[in-house]
Amino acid sequence: MNFGVIDLFMILFITLGPLKSSIVYVTLTAEADAGFRRRVAIKTVATSTSVALLFVVAGEFLLNAFHVSYPALKIAGGLILLLYALEMVMGSKSKEDDNTGAAASTDIGVYPLAMPLMATPQGLVAIATVTAATPGTQEVLLVIGLILAIMAFNFIFLLGAHRILSLIGASALNVVARIVGLLLVALAVQLMIWGLTDLGVLEKLPAVG
Repeated sequence: MNFGVIDLFMILFITLGPLKSSIVYVTLTAEADAGFRRRVAIKTVATSTSVALLFVVAGEFLLNAFHVSYPALKIAGGLILLLYALEMVMGSKSKEDDNTGAAASTDIGVYPLAMPLMATPQGLVAIATVTAATPGTQEVLLVIGLILAIMAFNFIFLLGAHRILSLIGASALNVVARIVGLLLVALAVQLMIWGLTDLGVLEKLPAVG
């Protein structure tokens, strides 16, 4: 497998983690009571987990159905991850992040919190890319385990999001987002290099580290 455990965790955590969704979650539930916030957090994480696991199970089927090769998916996934990472580094703000006027309903746990802010399109592409390139049972179980661990962390983070953001502030989170975004840029480029190497466009380079 080209990816190490740390590589997999970083890609999945950055694309499926709580950074974007928690900021919007705090804004949309600012006036809500603790019970409502908890229900929204449960709905958000449950929906995100279901969608992510669906992509683990059906990723290879979708590839076969659309006649997409593994190298093509690596390159496409790398491009999308690169655009997402550049957005994090440059500090661009998507339209979904501005959706702060939603009604006080637990439906916000599905949209916009679960999709597209937690189960991001970039994260789903990353899942499909990794599971397609590493079809072994052990690797798939590793991806599932990492997804469940990240979603468990997301749930805990959302429950304490109001307190956490009040302590460290949104500015500190933005700094962290730019740092991890820079690391993700490098991983996205590496993903495209692997795809081009599989196609024979580039020579295979010796492993580093």
